[in-house]
Amino acid sequence: MHIGLIPMLLWGLVGGVNAQTIEEIKGSEAYIWGEGEGSNLKQADRQAINDLISQISIQVESKFINMVSEEDGDVSRYAKMVLNTYSNTTLNQAKRKVIEKGGKVTVLRYIAKTDLDQLFSDRKRKILDYTQSALHAEKELRIADALKYYTWALVLLRSHPDHNSIAFEFPQQGKRLLLTTLPDRINRVFSRLRISVVEITERSDQQKKTVLLDISYRDQPVQNLDYIYWVGDTWTGLMSAKDGLGVAEFFAEAGRSLDKLRVRVEYMYENKSKVDLELKKVLEDTDTPFFAQADFEISIGPDVPTHTDAAPVVKASDRPAEGYEDIVRAVVQGITRNDFSGIRSRFTQDGYEMFQRLIRYGKAAVIGGRINLQTAEVNNEVMVRSVPMTFSFPNNDRTFVEKVVFIFNKDRKINALSFALSDKAIQDILDKGDRFGTLEQKVQLIQFMESYKTAYGLERIDYIESIFADNALIIVGHVLKEAEPIDGMYQVLGDRVRYVRLAKKEYIANLKWVFGRNEFVNIHFEENTVKKVGGEDKVYGIQIAQDYYS
Repeated sequence: MHIGLIPMLLWGLVGGVNAQTIEEIKGSEAYIWGEGEGSNLKQADRQAINDLISQISIQVESKFINMVSEEDGDVSRYAKMVLNTYSNTTLNQAKRKVIEKGGKVTVLRYIAKTDLDQLFSDRKRKILDYTQSALHAEKELRIADALKYYTWALVLLRSHPDHNSIAFEFPQQGKRLLLTTLPDRINRVFSRLRISVVEITERSDQQKKTVLLDISYRDQPVQNLDYIYWVGDTWTGLMSAKDGLGVAEFFAEAGRSLDKLRVRVEYMYENKSKVDLELKKVLEDTDTPFFAQADFEISIGPDVPTHTDAAPVVKASDRPAEGYEDIVRAVVQGITRNDFSGIRSRFTQDGYEMFQRLIRYGKAAVIGGRINLQTAEVNNEVMVRSVPMTFSFPNNDRTFVEKVVFIFNKDRKINALSFALSDKAIQDILDKGDRFGTLEQKVQLIQFMESYKTAYGLERIDYIESIFADNALIIVGHVLKEAEPIDGMYQVLGDRVRYVRLAKKEYIANLKWVFGRNEFVNIHFEENTVKKVGGEDKVYGIQIAQDYYS
């Protein structure tokens, strides 16, 4: 008997809630509601949502008074504008009642006043997550990522009714209110950035000057940074620096009397906000913060080295390269002169195909007057690292700096090329102890990750497809070979590792579509962690947070 009473009692409670009429809800102090009317459900529902937003904004507008005083605007307008940024998510889940009568549809959207906190809780969590990501990126010298996440956290914070009280536990600082701390952290990042001119390369045949920049953060090369610069009558498109290396190019009149350089560091990243639709709407619909410290003015003194009309000088490392540097020098000169007739014999067929894809990837240019090379030998292959290059695209306003690695086979021919990982990512792998693996095995892991990155840029579908195998993979140079299955392979890497088997055919088909529709895909790793299975097995798990432009 007792078991039978429970569902009957629950049914009665649920039935009681559902039995509330529109008039009862509208007359109750427990609810906030909005009403809409139209010739169809969609029209009426949208009006009801908009009306609900207006009513919620009245409830919370007093919390935005300080924001409005900053912007010198109307508090009601600002509150409603902010609430509209929530409409595509939580507000669409508000309860609804519908009446159809006489060809008209009436919709009531309502939420309990006690549920208002839940309405904003997801955004608060996102604010804290972005702040944590920014701290991690700053520690790893990923300054572009740090500025992006700090700014996104601040923008979302300014759209939260509890912006005056949301706090975060900072290392060494303790708990701090984000409304004052986030702007301080952003300005602190700018104050610790150093941008200086290393050298200038002049090409009279192109009437072009290329200014090589050294970009550091707390005296260490930044892993990434995005910026624009002034060319006399306008700002350029976005430039992406890597490993502390950036460039600025000037043509004709703009480069004749070059005694200073104006650089503006990117921090808003509106173009990347579409990964988070709520964030994108906040950036579009609200006033965004401005940081004057993002502007740098760099003096160019007479002592800055200038190289004129010469292909870059390639300097070998102290370790003997046995003539590999001569081959790289010839390739570099061919790229600089846009003449590849004399270097075809330096490549294997596969290597030259990759080289052609590299040149077609974007308007390629070698940067720097002196290039330091390093070599490493793995599995009868020699890697020559790393030639700094820029890649720009005629239909996009973006230029990337990448370091290119040349991979030679045992016959001393270039068999493959790849975009290098950042110096810090490489060092993190090499610094791991001997139990992690031999130097050769560490270099193999680096080579795999670089090949993976490059496969997207050069649209190597076959290589990408081979990565998503059901069995274990053996890394051999720049190719992958399938091995026998390893029992529990994805479990032995740790409890936090989860293997999700995607619909591979669908993924590859979508990727082909992406390659066909986009002028370029440039991928970089926001962070990468390599884990090793315990014991003697050489099984590794690579966790990558990857970001890309396309």
